[in-house]
Amino acid sequence: MNQSELPRHIGRYRIDGILGEGAMAVVYAGFDPGINRPVAIKCLHRDGVPDAGSDRRLLLEARASGQLVHPNIVTIFDTGETEDGRPYIAMERLPGDTLASLVAREGLPPLSMAIELASQVAAALDHAHSQGIIHQDVKPENIMLADGWHYAKLSDFGMAERRVRQKGGAGNQHIGGTPAYMAPERLRGEMADERSDLFSLGVVLYWLITGKLPWPDLPNIKQLIGERHRHPHPVIAPLDPAAPTLLTDVVSTLLAPTVEARYQSGAEVINDLRMARREYERSHETPMAARIISLRLRWIGTLGAILCLVLLLGLAGIYAKQGIAVNGLATDFGSSLSRIVASESAENLLLGDEAATRALVQDVARNQQIHYLAIANREGQVVASTRVSDRGQALADAGASQPLTSSPGVKRYIGHAIGLDDMMVFDVPIRYQDKTVGELRLGVSNAPLVAAQRTTLGVIIAVLLVTLLALAGAAYWLFRQPLALMAMLSDALMRVARGDYQHRIRLARRDELGQLFASFNVMSSALESRHPADAASRRGPSAESAGQPTLVVSPPTE
Repeated sequence: MNQSELPRHIGRYRIDGILGEGAMAVVYAGFDPGINRPVAIKCLHRDGVPDAGSDRRLLLEARASGQLVHPNIVTIFDTGETEDGRPYIAMERLPGDTLASLVAREGLPPLSMAIELASQVAAALDHAHSQGIIHQDVKPENIMLADGWHYAKLSDFGMAERRVRQKGGAGNQHIGGTPAYMAPERLRGEMADERSDLFSLGVVLYWLITGKLPWPDLPNIKQLIGERHRHPHPVIAPLDPAAPTLLTDVVSTLLAPTVEARYQSGAEVINDLRMARREYERSHETPMAARIISLRLRWIGTLGAILCLVLLLGLAGIYAKQGIAVNGLATDFGSSLSRIVASESAENLLLGDEAATRALVQDVARNQQIHYLAIANREGQVVASTRVSDRGQALADAGASQPLTSSPGVKRYIGHAIGLDDMMVFDVPIRYQDKTVGELRLGVSNAPLVAAQRTTLGVIIAVLLVTLLALAGAAYWLFRQPLALMAMLSDALMRVARGDYQHRIRLARRDELGQLFASFNVMSSALESRHPADAASRRGPSAESAGQPTLVVSPPTE
């Protein structure tokens, strides 16, 4: 159509140009002055032969997609007729291309993006199916793209119909759509449902990952059905060798020759495509090492081990010094007490007053720290004791003892050998003036000493654990930034490894990481200068042309 033939207005819309043109209709770049919104106006050709079927399909598209509100479906705003009686629809105008035209210009998208686009189309179909609408013409030319490869919208519901699943329904005398993308049941003129649309999505996804259609484009429907019957399961050979097996399984299920073997809803397709994308990204983005030990864990472990060693040495020294100090206090207490009691009992022993000696023992034994007290005469026989069975017996030999330098004549030992468990035992000679008149044995409980040592040990362990936890928490928080910067550098290196020599790290830092980033940028610049063709716009793998017209044909007869 020449620019001179462009209408100035269609309805209330201003016409600014042509967006696209097909055999039956033309799409104008329009503008709605009432709300300052750009629109796309789809209108039948002015010079076309009047066709009630074309008018019906355009009206059907408006009715079908007009009730569908979904981010992945082109929105219909308005319908009407031109001054010469041709129907038109006003719809959302997208700044991008169709999937078919963008692939023809730039090649196939990366595999992860192809999976994402298929997921978005599946979401659009799932919404349409939930409203009872079957698209019946899913193909790359009817998938609009916005923002490059990132956003897909399903368009052209001109062949859409309302369908319900039913057995034994009457077939169609005429079928509309694009034969290369039609499900087998539609080619045979049988009743179609949402699973027929999912088959067409499978053909699109097959084309996106292999660069070709699953079956050759044959001139008539009967030959196409025969080819599908001879090869019901086409070989799926993705161009990307890292394509996960799950993705090929998804395509194979979508292309199943029977509706029962296919996915039953778009939601099922979306779930499996998401899993396939996650599997692909995990294997594709980290090819260097399947498992690593994080530097954060290594640094925290090293710092923790060093701190633990230093604290253990320091606290062990403190514990040992405290034990010596507590033992010294207990020894001084026991030796002092034993000398006092020996001094008080000396006169009674000299006079042979055993009753007074026993009374003294009973009085001293009221002290809760004294668990044992025995006084023997000069012959070594016990005359008074806290144990009644010891009276009249010889004072037992205590075995090896430890003389105290601070108290001459006083011996200290642990009383296990003489049945005085958990006691610190002191032997003190009883003197009257310069004469030895007997011997005193005093047993002091060491339970307070043990309790003090246990308390000290518990405090030491608590301090050690709290310090280690504080260090681990602080180190984990502090190491976040350098690890994030290292992840940024790793991502940048992977991009260069894939040929993106124009990538630069723009973050400026005045430290060693800043020097590393500067070195990376120098390396990228050198690679870009050596490979100018690769650094320029990179084209994806080429694919077979997806430009095939929508047809209305009769199914073959037996």
